[in-house]
Amino acid sequence: MLRTSAKRPSYDVGCMKSLKKLPDKVSVRFLDMMTRYMTDPSSKGLNLETVEGARNSSIKSLRLDQSYRAIAFEVGEDIMFVHVNEHDKAYRWANGRRIKLDRGTNRIRVVKEIDTTTEIATKPSKPSLFERKSDEVLRNLGVAEEALPIARRITTSEELDDAEDGLDPLSHQILYGLALGYTEEEVRALTGVVERETEEPMFEVDTFERLIETDESRHTIFIPESEVELRRVFEDFEEWRVFLHPDQRKIAYRDYNGPAMVRGGAGTGKTIVAMHRAKHIADQIAADPSRLGQRVLFTTFTKSLARDIETKLNALCPEHLDDRTPRIEVTNLDRWVTQFLYRNNFERQIAYSGDAREKLEEIWRIALDGNLLPAGLSEAFVKSEWERIVQEKGITDLNGYLKVSRDGRGTPLDQRKRSALWEIFAGYRKRMLAEGLAESEDAYREAANMLSAGGPKLPYAAVVVDEAQDMGEPELRLVRAIIPETTGGDRNSIFVAGDAHQRIYTHKASMAACGLNVRGRSKRLRLNYRTTHQIRTWAVSILEGVSVDDLNEGIDTLRGYVSLMKGPHPELVRYKSNIEELDGLVHWIRGKSENCTLMNMGVLCARNKDAKIVEDYLRAADIATVVIKPSQADDRSVEGIRIATMHRAKGLEFHSVAIPFLSDELFPPGGARKNVVDEVDVADMISRHRSLLHVAATRAKQNLRISWVNDPSPLLPWGNQ
Repeated sequence: MLRTSAKRPSYDVGCMKSLKKLPDKVSVRFLDMMTRYMTDPSSKGLNLETVEGARNSSIKSLRLDQSYRAIAFEVGEDIMFVHVNEHDKAYRWANGRRIKLDRGTNRIRVVKEIDTTTEIATKPSKPSLFERKSDEVLRNLGVAEEALPIARRITTSEELDDAEDGLDPLSHQILYGLALGYTEEEVRALTGVVERETEEPMFEVDTFERLIETDESRHTIFIPESEVELRRVFEDFEEWRVFLHPDQRKIAYRDYNGPAMVRGGAGTGKTIVAMHRAKHIADQIAADPSRLGQRVLFTTFTKSLARDIETKLNALCPEHLDDRTPRIEVTNLDRWVTQFLYRNNFERQIAYSGDAREKLEEIWRIALDGNLLPAGLSEAFVKSEWERIVQEKGITDLNGYLKVSRDGRGTPLDQRKRSALWEIFAGYRKRMLAEGLAESEDAYREAANMLSAGGPKLPYAAVVVDEAQDMGEPELRLVRAIIPETTGGDRNSIFVAGDAHQRIYTHKASMAACGLNVRGRSKRLRLNYRTTHQIRTWAVSILEGVSVDDLNEGIDTLRGYVSLMKGPHPELVRYKSNIEELDGLVHWIRGKSENCTLMNMGVLCARNKDAKIVEDYLRAADIATVVIKPSQADDRSVEGIRIATMHRAKGLEFHSVAIPFLSDELFPPGGARKNVVDEVDVADMISRHRSLLHVAATRAKQNLRISWVNDPSPLLPWGNQ
């Protein structure tokens, strides 16, 4: 039931964080009262009272029970809750706090007035941590005037941590970034504060009512639209579902005149932005009866990622995934194309795995045995050429193969060798067709051709693609065919998220080459919300020297990619034997589990066999385990430390992560080394495994442990030093 009063409640992020520190019964009581407040603000027991001794008449308190109070600001028809604590502590926190309508940063801020007389009298003897930054520079970066006296007293990073409670969130973020050594440009990327050319305010004089709705304010302020949304957020609070950085919100909640793309390093919230984008389009569909019945297709590369995303979307916007009126459909692209083709009488079996895949190996054996390989070429090279060039580029005849560019392939082929190889390819394809089999690339092309030829009408208003860096040309051409460009334009059609630094499969494609023109509509996120500065720095160093594309026709970089948190440095441990390494892992888990639940810890391995070794050893040590298989989601309601392969870990995150078995003999794994065909292929394999380790390391929020036996893998930073 919607509230009957025009009074609009909102919640500062500090309110939610303060609740997390209190007993669960307080959170339950607060949520119950807030739900009642939305229904009827005048109901019994919901009276707001003036805070004793407060100089600001707009600051109020709400009695939760005999011991606890909620602090709020009441301005016009708005009431913003900002803090919850025990009675005396809540009142002390409220003392001197006031609302600031900040024209310079276009947001509402909750600041604390400082007694400057006291600050001057207790001026520190040591230099300030920010002595090289003038007040003018700090103001221009967005530090509140009220926070400057506190900033000048801070001499160490530890003191900055201790001062957090007295600073508004934006000022603390700015000072924290400067303390880590970030440039002013990088600090602006952290906060979304625009540089001012003069000291004049950037924005016109404004009201609380308007400022609270800006993208900048909504970075830290949540305005629920219904009781259902309020309860969902408070019962399962995760900041990413509620508070988007201004840059993220602008990318997700705007209109585009064509396909758009968001890039960014691990932990910058690309998937979060993509999910909010899907919600935004679904909201538009729900609001417009003429589009009733249409959906957003949210797709990604693997089945496990699709399940993880569906779980998160169910928390973000369950109303759009309701079985009766689904407005968002989540699936991996392999599953989508399989279901589409079989609904449209496709008669061949798509050989993803199992018996069908084994049959393809038999067909390869026949094709290779029946033809003489050109001099200097191996069977592994032939299969790689088929996959990387013929299938990826959609080559169907000898003439096309003779003309196609082989950029990125290391072994040169003249026309004679290409002709000889085509005999093998043609034989393989002919027998595959005769056996009624198809590879995934064939399936993508067949589906795209059906749609391009005016095939069945699809119910999609838009397509959102996540982890696009792991998709090749056939996949992205199909995405373009699902939502074709029409004479009426390409408005809000396709939204793509990806990061080539995290490319862990062999696929590689240009958006433009696949008909996805994102030029002028490509944005890059730079703020890492997941990992600490120390872990991010180490994970980025893994990629040193690796050239990475921007998923289109340019080069990407992690310049300006920064973290908001800090913590311990990654733990790097060398052992003399496998048993010693496993014993060390057990000891580490038991130590960390004192302050972290097992379900928030992960052990990530390069191979399935290594994951099995870890599982058996931990169980023998009476440590509960949960092995996350490729086809299953991670159910965090089940207790136990998570064990997964590095590939499966994509899309997951943990408080603490251990990555064992990173010796020079085991990483990259022997199977990957065996399948390379030339020096370029070797370099590509090494780059992919650097990216894989980078992905695994950035699953950790606070603690990362790397271990190996004897000599470390050369892919580790400082590996052979």
